[in-house]
Amino acid sequence: MPNGTKKVDPRVKRTKQMFKDALVSLLREGDSSKITVQSVADRAELNRATFYLHYRDLEDLTERMLDDILAELFESMMGQTNATPLPAKLDEPPQQLLSLLEHVYRNAALYNVMLENSVVFRKRMHGVFMNITALGEKRRQEEGRELAVSKEIIASSLLGIVTWWLQEGLPYSPAYLAKQMMLMGKMKK
Repeated sequence: MPNGTKKVDPRVKRTKQMFKDALVSLLREGDSSKITVQSVADRAELNRATFYLHYRDLEDLTERMLDDILAELFESMMGQTNATPLPAKLDEPPQQLLSLLEHVYRNAALYNVMLENSVVFRKRMHGVFMNITALGEKRRQEEGRELAVSKEIIASSLLGIVTWWLQEGLPYSPAYLAKQMMLMGKMKK
């Protein structure tokens, strides 16, 4: 085991996942102001003492859940950075965008609930889309191309499209949606 790497007990991982799943399930049902530590523990079929072994309060659970999902998202996207160059055609989606959409697809319930209920999460996701939009900026400049609209508009549009996609029950595959998103941000000469 490398220095500084600590193996996490699978039972602890499973318990934490149960609490996260319980919170998402309760958030999907409605009023977030009525959610308590007890209701999360009951839904997870665990007790409050176990909850407090892992989290200070509901806010701590939410923060850690967001940090974990965005860290997974970042890992999946960054794993593509060196492995796959930007596509030759400007309207082909970069692998990072496809990885992002595939990650959202696999974690749809969590993303749907968090995009609906957390302004902080929406802002963090907007930042992720800003980074994706900027991926090809240097290459576009070298080719004498520029964005038809600002990166802010494209990032906001991408976030809106993903939010719609989740709310509609994921009617399109990640690959199809990525291609459509790239067509939306098509370059001009």
